[in-house]
Amino acid sequence: MLGKIVVLSVSLVVGGCASMVEDLSTSVQQKFQQMLADKFAAQLGEGIDAVIAGLSIGGGYLNDPLVRILLPPPLGLIAGIANELQQNPEAKLLETLMNQAAEHAIPVAGPILKNIITNMDEPTLTGVFNAGNKAASQYLQQQAGELVSSALLPAITEELNANGAVELYGKLLDAKAQADKLSATATELQQLVTSAQQLTEQPHNVAKEQLSQYVAEQAMGGMFRKLAKKELMIRQGLQLPQS
Repeated sequence: MLGKIVVLSVSLVVGGCASMVEDLSTSVQQKFQQMLADKFAAQLGEGIDAVIAGLSIGGGYLNDPLVRILLPPPLGLIAGIANELQQNPEAKLLETLMNQAAEHAIPVAGPILKNIITNMDEPTLTGVFNAGNKAASQYLQQQAGELVSSALLPAITEELNANGAVELYGKLLDAKAQADKLSATATELQQLVTSAQQLTEQPHNVAKEQLSQYVAEQAMGGMFRKLAKKELMIRQGLQLPQS
């Protein structure tokens, strides 16, 4: 009887120790994961600063194929027209003015993004951290997209009106419309109809008064693409989850 009691007692002690070890191991893993998540958040904040700084310098948008803002449709939609416009000094100037406006306005996005990172609660940060790949960039875009767009739009609108880009865009639109009328023979007209049908799912043409909104959206999209690349580099450096 005594032997059974001893065996039972030993079993309880061993079981209790095993449970304590398991709980301790889980606690250590959770703390380690939280430490990595905090480090990731800190480096992501630094990454936001680096991305914004890179985009806001002269040529930050214009000279980077990943983020360069191209002429909006209908001017930049069809390859043949786009190639012809590349020979047009006014079209080149318009593209330069659009990208410069984005470069000058983009710094307003930095504080918005960093504020969201700073105010993430622990469960959210841990979830974003463990989601992998571009999860943080996607989360920021979901949470801050409208705020960033609203912040960019006034500055971009003011600059595009001041530097003559809006007026120049209207002039190019008028020139294209006149050229279309002059060249619209029966055969060409049918080709235009066919092309229009093929482009039904393409972006809508940007009217003169919509140019600022187009540039703001393109500037924001380019920023998030750059941030996604920076996030991936941070994860690789920390050997964090990727997918």
